[in-house]
Amino acid sequence: MDRFLQESAELQRLDDASYRLLRGVRWLAGLCVGLAAAGLDLFATDGHPQRALPLPVGQRLWDLVPMAAVWAVGALLRCRRLRRGVRYHLRSLINRRRWPRIVLGQAAWAMFCALLLTQIPWTDRAVPQIIFWAGLVPTAATIWFDRRKRT
Repeated sequence: MDRFLQESAELQRLDDASYRLLRGVRWLAGLCVGLAAAGLDLFATDGHPQRALPLPVGQRLWDLVPMAAVWAVGALLRCRRLRRGVRYHLRSLINRRRWPRIVLGQAAWAMFCALLLTQIPWTDRAVPQIIFWAGLVPTAATIWFDRRKRT
């Protein structure tokens, strides 16, 4: 019985470490939303004129480059080094627990908002500002709240 409790505690620590790995994905998505807003000049700054909208197609496609770099450095390099068993455990954790699914959903929502910001030829800044806040607020609101969530 004592060995079972020890193995259970070790698996719980593995679940916690895997969950922390998934939480890092949400930070990357939030950074991409910020980069999309910066590429679109959503918020006025003192002394600097904002870009004219809509942005040309080349500029909108170029705004995807920093996002790809963030994901390449932040996620792909980290996940590539993971052993196959850890990758399987991540899938198992996502299937077994609720908060990992919420974290991945928030990251997907933030990336969807970032893609909307960069790829639609906006003519006004009001709707993109709403999309920016809609992509950032739900993610940021739970970043500190779910630190100790396990289920």
